[in-house]
Amino acid sequence: MRASAPVALTHSRIAPSVGTVVGKAGSALRVLALLIWAALLWTYRHLRWVVAVAGLAFVLRLFPGGQPVAIQLLVLGWIVPAVVAVVCARWWPGSYEKWAAGPLKRASWRRWARRRWPILARECGLSVQRDQRTSWSASALRALTHQRPSTASTVWVHPRLCSVTARGVTLTITARARTGQTVEDLEKAAPALAAAAAARSFRCRALSPSTVEFVLIMADRLAPIRPATTPVEVLVDAVPVGRRQDGTRWLLPLTGRHTLVVGCSGSGKGSIFWGVCGGLAPAVRSGLVRLWGVDLKRGVEVGMGRHLFSDVATTPAQALEVLQRLLRVVDERGHRMAGVTRLHQPTSADPLHVLAIDELAVLTAYADPEIRKEATRLLAEVLTQGRALGVIVLACVQDPRKEVVGLRGLFTQTIALRLRSADETRMVLGDGTAALAPAHRISPSTPGTAWVIEEDGSADRVRADFWPDDLVRDVATTHPAPYVPDTATPVEAADVVEDAHVDLRSTADVEPGGGPSVRSRKPRAPRPSRSSRRPRTSTKSLPAEAGSGVGPEAA
Repeated sequence: MRASAPVALTHSRIAPSVGTVVGKAGSALRVLALLIWAALLWTYRHLRWVVAVAGLAFVLRLFPGGQPVAIQLLVLGWIVPAVVAVVCARWWPGSYEKWAAGPLKRASWRRWARRRWPILARECGLSVQRDQRTSWSASALRALTHQRPSTASTVWVHPRLCSVTARGVTLTITARARTGQTVEDLEKAAPALAAAAAARSFRCRALSPSTVEFVLIMADRLAPIRPATTPVEVLVDAVPVGRRQDGTRWLLPLTGRHTLVVGCSGSGKGSIFWGVCGGLAPAVRSGLVRLWGVDLKRGVEVGMGRHLFSDVATTPAQALEVLQRLLRVVDERGHRMAGVTRLHQPTSADPLHVLAIDELAVLTAYADPEIRKEATRLLAEVLTQGRALGVIVLACVQDPRKEVVGLRGLFTQTIALRLRSADETRMVLGDGTAALAPAHRISPSTPGTAWVIEEDGSADRVRADFWPDDLVRDVATTHPAPYVPDTATPVEAADVVEDAHVDLRSTADVEPGGGPSVRSRKPRAPRPSRSSRRPRTSTKSLPAEAGSGVGPEAA
C-alpha cells in the first residue's frame, strides 16, 4: 500500500506536464501556420515587388560568386518585410495602418486614378468622340507633296483631370468639364465612378461652374457602433452628434437653425434626439440653454432624461401650452430686439430656447381637429419667427408626407435616416438627391446612419453615436436644468397693473393720515347696441363726439 502511493503521485505529476507541453506545441504550430498564411497573403498582395526581387536574385545568381548575394537579397527584400508586416499587423494594427499599409494603399489609389482616368471617363459616359482636326501645316505639306488627304479619324475627348489626392480612407478626384459639358453631367457620373473604384460611398461637390470634386470613400468607418460619451464642453452653436463617413467628427449646427429628423421606426432617431439634448447638457446647467420637451409617446423617450428639461408635455393639450409659452417668449424678445440686433446671442440671463419634439405627426396629423389646427398655427409662428430670436425647434417624425408634416418647408435643415423609398428621400432632402444621397438604401442593421446636406450643397453620410439609457440618466442627473420661474409678458404685466389701479380707485377718498385723496372713478355710461346706432354714410359727416365711440342717443 505504501509503495503504490508514490507511483500514483508520480504519474499525477507527469500527466499535467505532458498535456501542457502538447498544448503549448499546438499553440506554437497554430501561430506558425497563421504567420505563414499571412506571409503568403502579403506576397500575393505585393506580387509585383516579390517578382522583381526574385528576378533580380536570379540574375545575380548567374554571375560567379553571386549566389550569397542573391540569397541575402531574397531574405532582405522578401522574407524579412513579409514577417515584419505580419507581426506588426497582428500586434500593432494601428501603427501598421498609419505608417505602412495606409500610405501604400493611398499611393495605389492615386496611381490607379491617374492611369485609368481616360478609360474611366469613357466608360462612365463622360467622354465623347470627335473628328480629329488636321492642322494647317499638315494640309499644306500634303498639298505640296501631292498626297491624297487621308480619311478623317475620330478621337475620344475626356474631361480634364485636374488633381488626384488621397487622405485617410478618401480618394479625391477633381475634374474639369470638357467643352459642351456641364457640372450636372459630371455629377450624374458620380455613382458609376464610385462603383468602378469599388468605393463604399461617395460625395460630389461643385467647386465652380466647370469643376467638380469627387470624394470616394474607400473604407466604411461607420460600420461599427460607437457609444456616446459624457459631454464636458459647454457648446451652444453646434454640438457633436456622431461621426462622418471619412471618420471626422460630425458637428450639428443649432443656432439659427430648425432641424427636422425623418426616419422609419428603428432607424435611430433617438440617437440624434439625445445627441442634441445630451450635447447641450453642460450649457443647460450653466443657464445658456433651456430645453423644452414634447414627447407624444406617453413620455417614454423624454422620461429618461426628465431633469434636463424645463418643462415636458406628453399630450397634445400640454404641447399647446408649451407652444403658447414659447410664442410669448418670441413676442417679448421681438419687441426688445427690434432696432438693436437681428440675431439673438444666448446669455445666462437670456438663454437659447430649444424645443425638442418626438413624434411630431401625433401633434400635426393625428390629434383632434381643433388641437391640430391650433398646434399647426402656433408651430408655424415659432418656426417663422423664432429662429433669429433664439427659439429653435428639433422635431422627429416617421412620415415626411405633406399630409403629415405640412410645415416641412419651414425647417432650415433636414436629416434623412433610413427611409422607405426614393420619393421620401426627395421629400426630405430635395429634388435630385435620391441618387446622390440614397437614404432609402441605408441598411436596417446600421441604426443612426443618415444623409445630410451640407452648406455647400453636397451630400454627406453620417452616423450618430448610440446613447444607452444609463448614460441618458447619468447626464440628466449630472447636468439638471436650473429652476427658472416664468416671468410675466408685457401684456400680462399690463393687466396686473390695471387690476392694481382699479383696486386703488375703490379705496376711500381720504386716508386717515390726511394724505392726498384718491377719488373714485365715476362708472362709464353703457354703450348702446349696434341696432340703435345711426348708420354712418361718410367719415367726414360724423360729429365730433363720434371719435369717443358714444352715439347721439347716449349723449
